[in-house]
Amino acid sequence: MIINIFLYIIAVHAVSAFVYAIYIVTGNSFLRKASIIPIILIPVFGPVAGIVVELLNISKQQDSKLIDLPQLTLGEDIYWKTIKRGNEDENIVPLEEVLLINDVPVRRKIVLDALYDNPLRYLDVMLVARHNEDIETSHYATTMISEAQRKFQLQIQRYVVAIEENPDDLELLDEYIETLGTYIDSGLLEDYLLKQERIVYSKVLETKLSKVNLDYKTLIRYLRNNIALKNYMSAVAISGILKRNWPEDEQTWIEALRVCIDGHDNRMLQETIQEIRNANVNWSDNGREQVSLWVQI
Repeated sequence: MIINIFLYIIAVHAVSAFVYAIYIVTGNSFLRKASIIPIILIPVFGPVAGIVVELLNISKQQDSKLIDLPQLTLGEDIYWKTIKRGNEDENIVPLEEVLLINDVPVRRKIVLDALYDNPLRYLDVMLVARHNEDIETSHYATTMISEAQRKFQLQIQRYVVAIEENPDDLELLDEYIETLGTYIDSGLLEDYLLKQERIVYSKVLETKLSKVNLDYKTLIRYLRNNIALKNYMSAVAISGILKRNWPEDEQTWIEALRVCIDGHDNRMLQETIQEIRNANVNWSDNGREQVSLWVQI
């Protein structure tokens, strides 16, 4: 009698375990396939434990609340940025590092692709690449630099002609100033040519100041260009204009320090530091950092 009951229990267990295993394998269960082993090997309790776990998962799912997808947007969170970086293409290499690649054909191809893509975008890298030991890489870079110079010169010539025809167009004059400034800062010009362009730049800035006497941005550019040309007396005069008209602007005092330091005038530097301490300047964190070497605010 006892044996019959035992056999009956074993049979029920085998059938229930087999049915449950199929249920798991077909993907209808919350349990993983590894759970099949204890369900089969543990008589009666195995399937019962599986059913209990299944019911708990079903209950938990019913009690859960659906969240709208927009609520899951992490935006600009730092952790989200880290996750996104993990999904980026690992084959992307900064162009600066391409010049260090030993595979000459690959290096040539990437430099050539940059040439056809956007010469001005990779100008700083090409200025380095033109001195590369590989002749073809150097040639590609030199070609790219020559093309960039040609584009700048054509653009400048067009502005000269346009301004001669429309001398009162301030917007056109501003565009010309921007282009000249970008050309000068590009690194394409050296020595004599750079000095000549800076002289032209000064004259254009003077033209703008003759039309708009107290233009802050133009005065800053004019001051810096005079420093680059070593016209320190003119730079000091412009700095005085900035101090009188914009004494609360931090850039006024940053430029004043620049004139003293580049002009190697220690006496004027000490005077400027004292002026900064007495002035009521609206300092930003970045501004404080820039002047921190000379004056503590």
